[in-house]
Amino acid sequence: MTQTIGLVLAGGRSSRMGQDKARLLWQNIPLFQHMQNLLYESGVDRVLLSGAQFGNRALADKIPGKGPLSGIHVAIDVLPDGVNLLVVPVDMPLLPPEACRELVSAIAEQGRAVMFETFSLPLVLPVNSQLRSAVNRALSSQDHKDYSLRRLFDRLQGVTVPLPEEMVVHFQNTNTPDEWHRAQTAMSRAEQP
Repeated sequence: MTQTIGLVLAGGRSSRMGQDKARLLWQNIPLFQHMQNLLYESGVDRVLLSGAQFGNRALADKIPGKGPLSGIHVAIDVLPDGVNLLVVPVDMPLLPPEACRELVSAIAEQGRAVMFETFSLPLVLPVNSQLRSAVNRALSSQDHKDYSLRRLFDRLQGVTVPLPEEMVVHFQNTNTPDEWHRAQTAMSRAEQP
């Protein structure tokens, strides 16, 4: 069975949040740790964290300023061919582990990159020479559009799967204080009997 490695993308500037969102507390633990736990709940074998602010506990971008692509680049640099990389953003605390499991199941069937139809993250990538080449080519481009995960996915001829309707509400990024507050409110409502 193919090994699945999780990656939490936590290296962003958090400029719209006004503070490092990866360190915001979610249910009394830092958000980056919540997302690591979520990946383990999803069944991954190991979890990597990208973000220079974490020192030697994480992978620092070798080519900064290229968004999520920079984090993926540094992760595949330390991984062998033949594993799958499940990539999640640090700022999606309501993401259900079953959504991640669904993507991992889909890549096992398809053998190609997999994402949900209307969301670029989470994303599962097979680590191989094709991925390394596509990431390196995108990072060397002067066109900022080449840094998008959707464009990388298209170059890899990835497969999209439908997102179950009941999960859509959980796919909320928390980039601003208002979005953070809405996610916390949604979590509080979900916990009420």
